[in-house]
This record gives sequence, C-alpha cells and structure tokens, in this order.
Amino acid sequence: MTDIKKFDFVILAHTLGHVPQNAVGIVGETDGATATVFFIGIGEEVSVPEESLHVIEVRKTGKGFQYKICNLCHILKEHKEFDINQTDGKGIKTSRPSCKTCRVAIDGLPLKPSERKRLDQSAPNRIFTCPICQKTTIVGVTGNQVKDHDHITGNARAWICDSCNTGLGRFKDDIGFLQVAIDYLKKYNSNSGSY
Repeated sequence: MTDIKKFDFVILAHTLGHVPQNAVGIVGETDGATATVFFIGIGEEVSVPEESLHVIEVRKTGKGFQYKICNLCHILKEHKEFDINQTDGKGIKTSRPSCKTCRVAIDGLPLKPSERKRLDQSAPNRIFTCPICQKTTIVGVTGNQVKDHDHITGNARAWICDSCNTGLGRFKDDIGFLQVAIDYLKKYNSNSGSY
C-alpha cells in the first residue's frame, strides 16, 4: 500500500505509454494499488500503478525552489529548462512560465530580416498611438513599442505597444481565443467597455 490519496498532486516516475516522465497530475480514485490520475498536460485520465507515482507539493515548485512546473506541458523540470524572462520589482530574475521545449511552439518563426528592415523604416520616433489599444505615448519614455509579426509566416504586421503585443501573445494570436474573451467580457461587463 502507498500513501497516495484522492486529490494528491503526483508526478509519473517514468514514461508510461504517451505520458512522459515527471508529468504532473491529480489523483482521482485509488484502490491502494492503482490510481486514476488526470494528467494536466495531456488533458487525460490514465490508470497508473501507484508505485509509478510520487506525491509532490506543487506549492514548493517554481521561484525559490529547485524545480518548476511548465504551464503548458505540466512536466516538473529543473529551472535550467526555463529561459530567463525579466527581473521582478526586487531585482530578482524570473524565468518564463513555459519550458524551453514548449517555447519553440509558442515562439514560432522569428520576424524575417527583410520584414524587420521594412518596419525599421517606419519606426515611431516621437509620439506613438498603438493601433490596437489607441493609447498615445512618448516613444521610449512613457511606453515601449515593438515590431509585431505573424509567428507562422515570419511576416511583419505593424508597430504596437508592448502591452498589446504581450496580450496577443497570451491569446496565442488566435482569433477564437480572443472571441471567447470578448464573449466573457460581454457576459460580465456592467459598463459599456469604458473605464
């Protein structure tokens, strides 16, 4: 008998079929020998021998700990598997939430050099109004502008503010996800969309 209980977070000790080693899951039912585990990264329930599972304390992963769980594949990995993203308010470097392997799919193709050159010729110089959020900023002083591009083709789109660029990236440049967000806001928005 093992100490695995319903609702424990676990990792898989070794690859089992299409479930990778160190995949993070949550235990459903267990009989002391086999557990039904919902593996978050693959979105499936799998029956697993309990000796193949290790209970983990998910709140003891991430910043300040040796291991981190990728927010896409949901595999427990060492911090070296995550690129540095930015520095927090205390000057401490933070790592990206997605591992290097998953970032390849997210990042897609880089901006083509010819497209970069084309956008450079129209770089904002004094005042810039983002074509998405319509916020006007003083270039390099009250806002940052970035070259937005299509991650599938590598073609440039336009200059936009870094906030909108991050937003598009968070929604994976997917119109369907953005429509779901719009529908969500419509459902819960008590004002007309203005602040």
